[in-house]
Amino acid sequence: MGFSLTLFSLVWCSVVVPILGQTFPGFQPETSNPLAVAWGETPLNYSGQPVSLDFLNSNKSLPTLGLPTTAQCNGTYILLMVDPDAIQGDIETQAGLHTIQGNLTCDSEHVTAVGNTTFLPLETDSEPLAPFIPPTPQPRNPVVTHRYTFLLFNQPVNYTLPDSLTYALPLDLSNVTNRLNFNIPDFAESVGNSIVAGTYFNVDSPLADSGTSSSSPTPSSTSTGEASSSPTSPSAASRLGGLSAIGVPVLLAQCVLALTYQLL
Repeated sequence: MGFSLTLFSLVWCSVVVPILGQTFPGFQPETSNPLAVAWGETPLNYSGQPVSLDFLNSNKSLPTLGLPTTAQCNGTYILLMVDPDAIQGDIETQAGLHTIQGNLTCDSEHVTAVGNTTFLPLETDSEPLAPFIPPTPQPRNPVVTHRYTFLLFNQPVNYTLPDSLTYALPLDLSNVTNRLNFNIPDFAESVGNSIVAGTYFNVDSPLADSGTSSSSPTPSSTSTGEASSSPTSPSAASRLGGLSAIGVPVLLAQCVLALTYQLL
């Protein structure tokens, strides 16, 4: 009986713990605070959700982002979107940069509902520091899963990007190699390592023809596909989405209590 309960506790925690982190395991900076993402009327249900290329090909604008309705909208934020898997190098110092958008604010009285997700949308009238590149991974063989990551930080007063990172700001869609090798820790340090929230979604690259692979990985490339009305088909995993700020601590407490009980 005791063994069965212990096994159940371990299985329960193995399910709960991964969904508590909003950034993927091993990635820095890490956060357990969720960042809402929605493409039109389609929300990202949970961090790490698989998203299809077909869906992304029909949704090429930067999605709406927001904070939980329990958040305190008392500052200015800056958004970083990166592809840590752009060149299959170091996930933190050789990432692909997709956008940097500053001067974001939210209003605690402005609640938006998309599907079963409610959030406080982040808004700005400012131009991005680094214009947005839609995530469209190049064909690879074998297939590569790209973990497109959104990170929201508190924005320091009179913030300017460090000179060491300004090379990545310009956007020339005919040659976006300047967006590669972006150093995420350097950026995080420049904003005081003040991460507020984050999330990510997974996209598998198209399969390249046998014996060939991309010779110059970039954050974005041309890809085709028919439109899809949702990022993925419904799955058991999607039912874990939409965890509230209260639900996450409850799940964690249940996990800790279950294991503690078995060790007594």
